[in-house]
Amino acid sequence: MNASHLVQTVYYDGACPLCRSEMGLLMRRNDAGLLHFIDISEPDFDAAALGVTMAALMARLHVRQPDGRWLIGVPAVQAAYAATGHRRIAAALSQPVIAWLAVPTYEWLAAHRYRLPRWLLQAAHLHTGQCAPDGACRRH
Repeated sequence: MNASHLVQTVYYDGACPLCRSEMGLLMRRNDAGLLHFIDISEPDFDAAALGVTMAALMARLHVRQPDGRWLIGVPAVQAAYAATGHRRIAAALSQPVIAWLAVPTYEWLAAHRYRLPRWLLQAAHLHTGQCAPDGACRRH
């Protein structure tokens, strides 16, 4: 099977600092090229061409599978992490207790992502080893 048939498309809000940082981490780890990233905040992006609303795309992370199916919210996060070699995180998100906690946490973060304080955003991304306490991120 051609590798291009295995590519999943990630639709993310590039205007959101938390989203942009998280997608930057995934982009840097996308060595196998299994993900294609689309910033839905770009002015020329057309949600209607996908058969979804912009409001739906802005509400939660969306991943379109090679067969056309959509993964939305935590399942989308799980797929993106699995595709970039973060298998432990992806596996953890399928554990019942963690999934039970992850869904409302994700929903809250998605709904409040523009109002999160800068210190919280920085703390959330120090775990990646990519971002310094001042918010600056290294590229590989």
